[in-house]
Amino acid sequence: MIVGVDLGGTKTRVVAESLGKVVLDTSVPTSSWQQGELLDDVENVARLLRLFAPIEGADTASVVVGAHGLDSDWQVEEFRDRIAARRAGRVLALNDVELVAPAAGMDEAIAVIVGTGSKTVGHTPERELVCAGGHGFLFNDPGSSPGLAREAMKAVLDAYDDGDPPDALGRNLMAHFGVGDVVALSYAFSADPRLSTWAAPGPLVFTSADEGSAIADAVIDRAAGRLARDVGRVRARGAVGENVICAGGVITHQPRLFKALTRHIENLDLGLSVHLLTVPPVAGAVALARKLHNQPCSH
Repeated sequence: MIVGVDLGGTKTRVVAESLGKVVLDTSVPTSSWQQGELLDDVENVARLLRLFAPIEGADTASVVVGAHGLDSDWQVEEFRDRIAARRAGRVLALNDVELVAPAAGMDEAIAVIVGTGSKTVGHTPERELVCAGGHGFLFNDPGSSPGLAREAMKAVLDAYDDGDPPDALGRNLMAHFGVGDVVALSYAFSADPRLSTWAAPGPLVFTSADEGSAIADAVIDRAAGRLARDVGRVRARGAVGENVICAGGVITHQPRLFKALTRHIENLDLGLSVHLLTVPPVAGAVALARKLHNQPCSH
């Protein structure tokens, strides 16, 4: 048996296969089992394993978990060790962005995830991980839903300081927060700087661009440019592959951002082809679990 887990910031999907047949495919809110950050509570692993524990053979299955929040070697090792301590089967843990390339059926590709957060990942020829971005919604994560909302708020304030009346973006944000002017909007936006609070108005950036907001359009374009810059960074640091695979809720469902990102990556003139992942990232976890299961035993 093999088990693949895509552990995202908002949703956790688990797929288990036995003899080539899917015996479990379930999605639950990550908040339904994860307390705090992934490594904050030692019982998070126990609650995660319960999601597929009832399946026969689960304890000896080969398991691959791609997890949001595993951003350093020590975090990956700590999480893997916590899982291994509770079960007998083989375990591989990695950042969830690393599921993208295998989900697309590629060994070598640069992966760009843009959803609740954003991160760009590649590998050197020696399979060393090279990353850019993913430093959190307060400072970074370009193109992510909270990142877009943050940059939209800054752009609306810039327009206000120029003496311009609110355009569609400003009006939509004011309506979302239930306020009547830009000053009140800035207070409402900054009063509750949580990921969920800032992520909620993110889609309004695209709605506003569709309604003709030049400010919203510029916010999207700048986000695409920063994501492309991160692609260039990982390539300059040795990441291999001729393809860039994009995944995540925002980039998947917002063609404006994908089109802008494709244009900015083409402008890097690195000979890269840009693709949108057409299968769920959990397919990458399953593919890696299959490879892990088939590895010969070491003695």
